[in-house]
Amino acid sequence: MCILSVCLLTLWAGCKKNVSELQFPLPVDSSMIGKIRSVVILGNSIVRTPPTPDIGWNGDWGMAASARENDFVHLLIRNLGLKDSRVTVKFRNIADFEKDFLNFSMSSVDSLRNADLVIMKIAENVRASATSYAQFITYYDQLIRYLDPSGKAVKLLVDGFWANGAVNDDIRNYAVTKKYPLISITDLSASSTNKALAGHPSDQGMQLIADRLWNYIKNYF
Repeated sequence: MCILSVCLLTLWAGCKKNVSELQFPLPVDSSMIGKIRSVVILGNSIVRTPPTPDIGWNGDWGMAASARENDFVHLLIRNLGLKDSRVTVKFRNIADFEKDFLNFSMSSVDSLRNADLVIMKIAENVRASATSYAQFITYYDQLIRYLDPSGKAVKLLVDGFWANGAVNDDIRNYAVTKKYPLISITDLSASSTNKALAGHPSDQGMQLIADRLWNYIKNYF
């Protein structure tokens, strides 16, 4: 606990930290242990990509897993089902938010509101060079609050698989400010064995992402 506190305080002070030091899932919310029945996972092509033959993608799951059951979302669904068959999981590609958060329709995620656990896995398609980027975190926060209007859900943030520097840093700093748990996965893309089509996670990369998330989530069951 002391080490965690020092890490968080250092981040608040604005010091640069390496990726391993940013894997700081906070202690679980004891009031939610045994009470999570619904999970929402929001992401981009790593969560789900419909067939895109022009780039050689013929799947309808997280690019670039070799099969549906091998992407990180379905690995988590399997783990959750083994722990508690009552848990429901919904997931969606919201790359539209990453690319144009100013004009993203919040009502498009109405069916995903009020889950007990919200996993935010976006970052890769956000352009820090865009003139609108200064407002990204504001809209990121608005999206989270829209999904969880009561403020009671467990929010788990995940930074980008790719080294999208400023965006990943801002998501990490937001997590610290809000005291939300964050799982950093950016270091995984450094290994070629973790990457496949268009730089997306291979089966091994997907497994490693799922493992990092599950190591935190499993504490609620």
